[in-house]
Amino acid sequence: MPDSPPTTYFQSEAGLLLQHAAGYAELRYLPGKRSPMALATLLTRLGQLLLERGWTKFLADNRQMSPLTVAEKEWFVNQWLGQRVARPAPLLGVVVLPLDVFARLSFLEMYAQANAISIKYRTYTDLTEAQAYIARV
Repeated sequence: MPDSPPTTYFQSEAGLLLQHAAGYAELRYLPGKRSPMALATLLTRLGQLLLERGWTKFLADNRQMSPLTVAEKEWFVNQWLGQRVARPAPLLGVVVLPLDVFARLSFLEMYAQANAISIKYRTYTDLTEAQAYIARV
């Protein structure tokens, strides 16, 4: 029996937040500029979805992500990585890296600051490989 398609939990200018029946959330960043508040709201909603469902893993499809701004990087480090956003811990994030080289560099800068105790990231360049991994764990 094929997997059921994911359902949309939240959508904003920053991206889509989907829920998979297989027990994980999916974050799909949308291309283009976004406000720092839009990114903050998207990640806050991700934390809420994970807590509501009792899930501890998510897939982040960052392929279309535009580079993070200074304000977004500060929020990401202080709030998301700093565990100020309510979310399960420990948490597994399976990330498909951005196609844009500057977006990839800005993400990898944040990735390097992740606390492996509260959140572990695995990165991929291929969506199919990332999906296969998250389905296995």
